[in-house]
Amino acid sequence: MTAKPHSPDAHGFGSRVISGITQGNFLVNNILLATLLALVIFFSYRSSAFLTISNFTVILTNYAAIGVVVAAMALLVIAGHVDLSVGSNIAFSAMITAVSITTLGMSPSLAIVAGIITGAIVGSVNGFLCGILKFNPIIVTLGMLSFLRGTTLLINPTEVYGLGDTFFFIGNGRFLGVPILLWIVGCAFVSSAVFIAATVWGRYVYAIGVNPQAAFLAALPVKRLLFCLYIATGAAAGLAGVLLAARLDGVSPGALGLQMELQALTIILLGGVAFTGGRGRILGVVTAWVFLGVLENGLTLLNVPPFIQLVASGLALILAATLDALGNYMGPRIAQRRKITEQLENSRRLERTPTAE
Repeated sequence: MTAKPHSPDAHGFGSRVISGITQGNFLVNNILLATLLALVIFFSYRSSAFLTISNFTVILTNYAAIGVVVAAMALLVIAGHVDLSVGSNIAFSAMITAVSITTLGMSPSLAIVAGIITGAIVGSVNGFLCGILKFNPIIVTLGMLSFLRGTTLLINPTEVYGLGDTFFFIGNGRFLGVPILLWIVGCAFVSSAVFIAATVWGRYVYAIGVNPQAAFLAALPVKRLLFCLYIATGAAAGLAGVLLAARLDGVSPGALGLQMELQALTIILLGGVAFTGGRGRILGVVTAWVFLGVLENGLTLLNVPPFIQLVASGLALILAATLDALGNYMGPRIAQRRKITEQLENSRRLERTPTAE
């Protein structure tokens, strides 16, 4: 009796997509890690204040808000989509939070919920247009970027400050000796890593990023998952707005979150996530997050002029594009080599197996 051929199901499709990705990511992330170590050595040699626990705490705390954003947005980019409105969403959600306290008299807890829900609503609009109606994500989210920035200035064109002791504690206080912001960004990265690596839906994210049409034919919930990823990215931007407002004890509608969408995208691409989707790991994104923080902090300690820091940020984005191209070049070739090796091993195994008479 002959065995029935195995028919691929949704779970098998998602699992097969991940094969060949790990080795390509390993190469790209090692290049970034080596560059990060070189930066640490260089800045430590040039400034005695750099390689200290207090300085690294400052680095990670200052970058906590953008870390929350990239922890969620990285999943969206792995799925082949992007949200360029997160910077304006941060400012918009922060303004809603600040106005809720100063004008509407809400309690801090309700104001925080209002800020996060505001970001999630923005994400749901992006998700409906891009994930369900399949509009171009770059065009839609760029339009949302301008819309939200203008709306923020319409709500209140001047700075709002004095949000109270509770907010100040969230942005500057400590729990068990660790800044609260680091607890929050750590939870964000761990949640994303567990989701993408240990759940079936995480495998679906990779599958959609590699080939959304094939994922749809394999009965994967493409539209629903993309919609949820946009909501998660929007909610993360809303939370980042709350954290920045707490850190600064105020909101500047024209400056808060400005160009943070480019900063987030730079971190994600530096971390080995392919802009076209289908490749990336959260560990690489965390490394890139630390890398950008170290670069900015080190240049500041060396009293480098701001325009030189802008040049360095541009070079970091070029490095991100280089790593993205390298990953796109190496990934398929590594996967193809692995496939050929497996086929040769199967052929040899069949040759060694005696045929039944």
